[in-house]
Amino acid sequence: MIETIVVIMSTQSIHLQSASLIALTMIVVFGLPHGAFDGAVAMALGFGETLPAMLGFVSCYITIAVLVVLFWLMLPEIALILFLLVSSLHFGMGDSQTVGIIVRMTQIFAHGGLAVIGISLFHKDEVDEIFSHLTGNETNLVWHYIDIAGFFLFAVIAAYFVQALFKPMLWRRLLELILLCFAYYLLPPLIGFTLYFCGVHSVRHINYTWGRLRSKGYEIRTIIYFAAGFTIASWFFGMLMFWQMPKAEFLDAAILKTIFIGLAALTVPHMLLVDGIFRRSK
Repeated sequence: MIETIVVIMSTQSIHLQSASLIALTMIVVFGLPHGAFDGAVAMALGFGETLPAMLGFVSCYITIAVLVVLFWLMLPEIALILFLLVSSLHFGMGDSQTVGIIVRMTQIFAHGGLAVIGISLFHKDEVDEIFSHLTGNETNLVWHYIDIAGFFLFAVIAAYFVQALFKPMLWRRLLELILLCFAYYLLPPLIGFTLYFCGVHSVRHINYTWGRLRSKGYEIRTIIYFAAGFTIASWFFGMLMFWQMPKAEFLDAAILKTIFIGLAALTVPHMLLVDGIFRRSK
């Protein structure tokens, strides 16, 4: 997939800067595979006990992903709003600690919201260009909800600071949030998002999932086989989406749509499996 994009780039002019293209490549190569552990997770949850059960899981996973893509194509602006919401919750759940429901909800909205809403508000013009590619230039409703969410995010982060005064165990994650906030503000939006998605979220998710699977006695080879299989499948899915883009589509728009609609398609079943079932299975 990456080689194909590079070849096409050599014959067409695009608006994406080199740093942004590198960031998008890192998302595809290093970020997407973190969800490839879903096959091993499904096996640990009992879907791998029989072949029909695993085939049923894979079929449901693919069906949900395809439905997300179709929904995005029909209602892109609504789909983008929902994707931002779902991503914020998923990121926040991965960064939160089990320290009481109120504190955990604060962490979920603070960490997840800053990675999505914070980056959007810090770089409104650049992000609006990205959103325009993803929605066909319809972004007014998206920004309406982002602006509302920005006020809520500010209040949540303020509450986070107050909670940390009484719970020293929160200081480490709060410091992480502060450092990421500076990074989001100083770096271009795609680079800032890639820093978080690949360097924080993916690493944290892999460590958590790997530890849980190893504690259940699954062999390293089995986990890697499942991860490799799902990674290759996701790349193939992305290649198929890219080649199905309308011929008149600008290359930068096609790349952004392929990656971010693909992320949305994989995030929904991934979140249902990991946050909805796997984390609760303890």
